[in-house]
Amino acid sequence: MGTRLDDLATPFLHVDLDRMSSNIDAMAAAARSLGVRLRPHAKTHKVPEIARLQIAAGATGIALAKISEAEVFLDAGIHDIFVAYEIVAPAQVERLVRLARRAKIRGAVDSREGAERLSRAATDAGVELGVLLEIDLGIGRTGVPAGTAACDLAKRIADLPGLTLIGVYGFRGFRAFGEGPEGREEWARAEGEALVSADADLRGIGLPIVEVSAGSTPTALPAGSVRGVTEIRPGQYLFGCANVVAQGAMRVDEVALFARATVISRPADDRAVIDAGSKTLSTDGPWQPGRGFGYLASDPSTRVASVWEEHGVLALDEHSRGLRVGDRVSIVPNHVCTAINLHDRIVGVRDDRIEVVWKVAARGRLE
Repeated sequence: MGTRLDDLATPFLHVDLDRMSSNIDAMAAAARSLGVRLRPHAKTHKVPEIARLQIAAGATGIALAKISEAEVFLDAGIHDIFVAYEIVAPAQVERLVRLARRAKIRGAVDSREGAERLSRAATDAGVELGVLLEIDLGIGRTGVPAGTAACDLAKRIADLPGLTLIGVYGFRGFRAFGEGPEGREEWARAEGEALVSADADLRGIGLPIVEVSAGSTPTALPAGSVRGVTEIRPGQYLFGCANVVAQGAMRVDEVALFARATVISRPADDRAVIDAGSKTLSTDGPWQPGRGFGYLASDPSTRVASVWEEHGVLALDEHSRGLRVGDRVSIVPNHVCTAINLHDRIVGVRDDRIEVVWKVAARGRLE
């Protein structure tokens, strides 16, 4: 602690602690102003200590995508978790039910088969498992279509022992790049409206739904402004990344996580090579077509044009051609969630001094 940022060997991830704290507080305040609960998706950071900061700022719990992630966070003392992912494999179903014995755990369902598997396991274990029905919001992923299909499945879930149907949730994805803030706002509000409509359908057949959970970082606040939405689940908001900036959901000066790298080669006037490649930044593509794998934090017009495992190639312009071999740079990756999953630790920095080192405790877990 107290070590200077550039005393560490590159590449590594570092966080601007002031920006992260500001982002956490801003989202918590926005959720309060909308009258919705905030349940951050902690798959973004995978760090229990950061989840505690989010909860201290006002979050009611967290969302996760894996049983293994939930086990890590529960062992670290986080006791209100929504596993926002359909769990159907027998061994994982059993683990989910074991977690439900210890804490407030919610599961996700979108099929009769999946619900019946959860019901059998919960009944055998003598627990009551709260579940949310995922509504298909048109992105071609998981979820049951709203209307008759959702109502039929919801009635079946409500009749199953060991399960309590407490709400609906969904994920609509992001509006296509180039349609501007008004298009994103409209797209995001439609997410909230679709979930509230599905909720009304279920209430109309006598099911006592209490939770309507919406939103990712780009859609959370517009969706949360829809009357009837009770909860939002943004994840990337505390760090940001190149894609979230491109979507218009965060400003460049709000981004808080960076990959620190060293220029190891200057083979041409318009090209610099850094020691951060696909194993540091990930290979997730850009939201803006043709925009590479991230950008130079000091000059967002300079992009990481290509990556190999241990090499990243910066396409230089007139503002960045002064880079020399040995210079240290910070890169904003395209997708913060996948970048973090490649690293064992994150370094927290304030005024160029390291104040904290977090273990990425839930990284790399596939089950």
